[in-house]
Amino acid sequence: MNKSSIFIALLLLSSLQFSSAEQVPWKLWKKNSSQSVSYRPAIINNKIDKKLIEIRASATVNSSMSGFLLFLQDANNTQHWLVNASESKIIKQYSVKENSFYIKLSQIWPLRPRILILHSSYWQNADLSIEIKLTDAEPILLKETMPLAIDHLEEFLQVKTHSAQWKIIPKQSEDEGNEIFIEYVFIADGRGDTPKWLADHLALKSIWKSMRNIRRQLPKEKWQQKTIKGITELSIIPLTDRP
Repeated sequence: MNKSSIFIALLLLSSLQFSSAEQVPWKLWKKNSSQSVSYRPAIINNKIDKKLIEIRASATVNSSMSGFLLFLQDANNTQHWLVNASESKIIKQYSVKENSFYIKLSQIWPLRPRILILHSSYWQNADLSIEIKLTDAEPILLKETMPLAIDHLEEFLQVKTHSAQWKIIPKQSEDEGNEIFIEYVFIADGRGDTPKWLADHLALKSIWKSMRNIRRQLPKEKWQQKTIKGITELSIIPLTDRP
């Protein structure tokens, strides 16, 4: 086989691996009329990583777009809806749409306490949907700021976030109120020596309960009376009786 044939064969193999990874189906874990959670093997660098899973959680919630964003940005409220969160704080605010923050996750026997140290940015698309991208904070921020921002940082095992993104889509509600569809898709490595079956179970169970907490708490929050400059809400079209 000449060099040209080898090169073509490698390209074909690469494309087949990419296609296979993209087509891995989601497996439903739990669902009701208002929310669902699915999972599949994680796809990292276009290859399937059998050690981790990718999780997709979705829910329909009565809320405005601004109300949801402000709800997420309220660091003092995080532990009230995010399962196992014990503390959250914004480390650095870069702009209205961008910041870095941490979330401490309380210890669950026999696991060590974990910590998420993330960078967040969001934008609104032409179709009015909003996307929030989360990545691990930059190393320089961790080195210069974290030891001062977090007490006893060495006691926590930092979660590695491979990918994490929220998508919020406005919907026309039948009762003429604000309604949104929210979806959170993520791949995260809790690290440590936790058995895979236990880590997967805890992650699925935690995100299910967290989405349920959002559905129950968000409609009643003070943020529903607030707006964010630059965020366009879906215009409510009054429903009229047919003649």
